[in-house]
Amino acid sequence: MKPMQPWYWRSLPLEQRSGSEVFAALFRPDDNPDAIATLLESPAPISQDRSQLARYSICAGTPRIIDGQPQLWTPPVGEILPFLQQLLECKGAIQNSKVESQKSKFPDSPVRAGMKQKSIDGSRESFSKPAPTIPDSLPFTGGWLGWLGYDLAWEIEKLPYVKSDPLPFPTAYWYEPECFAVLDHSEQILWLAVSARQQLNELQERLENLKVKSQNSKPITNNQQPTTNYQLPITHSLLTTQEEYETAVCRAKKYIQAGDIFQANLSLRFETSTIASSWQIYQALQQINPSPFASYWQTPWGAVISCSPERLVQLRDRQVQTRPIAGTRSRGATPAQDCDLAQELLSNTKEIAEHIMLVDLERNDLGRVCEWGSVVVDELLAIERYSHVMHLVSNITGTLKPEYNAIDLIRAAFPGGTITGCPKVRCMEIIEELEPVRRSLFYGSCGYLDWRGNLDLNILIRTLLYSREQSKRAEGAEGAEGEKRAEGEKNLRVSSDASHTSHTSHTLHPTPHTP
Repeated sequence: MKPMQPWYWRSLPLEQRSGSEVFAALFRPDDNPDAIATLLESPAPISQDRSQLARYSICAGTPRIIDGQPQLWTPPVGEILPFLQQLLECKGAIQNSKVESQKSKFPDSPVRAGMKQKSIDGSRESFSKPAPTIPDSLPFTGGWLGWLGYDLAWEIEKLPYVKSDPLPFPTAYWYEPECFAVLDHSEQILWLAVSARQQLNELQERLENLKVKSQNSKPITNNQQPTTNYQLPITHSLLTTQEEYETAVCRAKKYIQAGDIFQANLSLRFETSTIASSWQIYQALQQINPSPFASYWQTPWGAVISCSPERLVQLRDRQVQTRPIAGTRSRGATPAQDCDLAQELLSNTKEIAEHIMLVDLERNDLGRVCEWGSVVVDELLAIERYSHVMHLVSNITGTLKPEYNAIDLIRAAFPGGTITGCPKVRCMEIIEELEPVRRSLFYGSCGYLDWRGNLDLNILIRTLLYSREQSKRAEGAEGAEGEKRAEGEKNLRVSSDASHTSHTSHTLHPTPHTP
């Protein structure tokens, strides 16, 4: 594994452009559907007091080539976390980078980008800070982008192997990009980083060719309904029948009655066909349901399309944060109805009990790797509103112990308790028994691992997998909820608006267009 190489940087005015716009201009997903590219996008803030959740977006192109080898890896289960540990430990010595600034307040200057190393005896050296030209606050200044599928749990815990995963996506996928952009939506600065100096002018030219938004256009936020009507031609079929699902729910209830678990989050999978491209689907979903932890991945196996609202874990300068979501209601048709629904959610005994239980689970996870007394709930039972639903959300923080790093944090927190149930390990055993197939990437995580040791991962809910196999088959995950009808029948309601205390997967089959 080669050490990380120097970067050339340039800062430009962002000019209110979204992550999707910059990504489309730089990496042209519709023109190059086979090229590897990644977008981690945050739209407009949920609210002013939570603006940091949506401050940055990151987009990146193909893997870097070093000595003829693409810097892309797919380690198997059993080797994933040791491999990520090796990535952090083998970054190499101090690298030289150069920063250029055009039309911004940051002057040109060379930068010495420090690299953290670990010695043979296991001691960890501190990072040297980048020069002030590149703000320390940038979440990603080089490193790796990737995902961790749900099957990583089998590397962390001793779980039974009962079901198989029919999808082609690897459990772990990480790569170092050849070039990337970091969008600071707060300061309205776009940071470009490239491995070859000549790429700066090429990427800047692509941005300049980007059409400027009209004065009357307004970005979609989480608190307004989209004005564009996206009707993608999609048909779907469940891989689990209504009867099979009800049987699984009844068996889960018996485990609860027996005292094995307090709650289990079961999922369903759909197969779906569409003539839409993966990028078209992502754009439509971002218009319909903008979310702070959205992502789009173009890979050799297909696309991963996510509108996730939930963070699994973040590590910045040894400060840890997790943000569990548990409790959902639809948005009201009027402001008054919206307020009433929020109050009903906040006063619902079952929802509050479930939420507090999961907050305690996440506190316990962080407590395994954080300093004694540092784990606190700094936000409890907050209402977070999105285009179609509102959620109960809490925020938990802590300080990572000196002897631990980002990989130890993943081991402690993965997978998120909100998508398994409580207690986590027993719930995962029951999920493996009751669900018809392995979860694949669904309810895993994706994000970045920065060479400085920082980390940010979402939870892959509200996610589609668009597979290239079998006529570009695609898979997806949405919320599903089993609810009791007044007449005593069970009804399975499936929509992106439903609670994710039970989850749903569905499969898209892109079909050839017939004139």
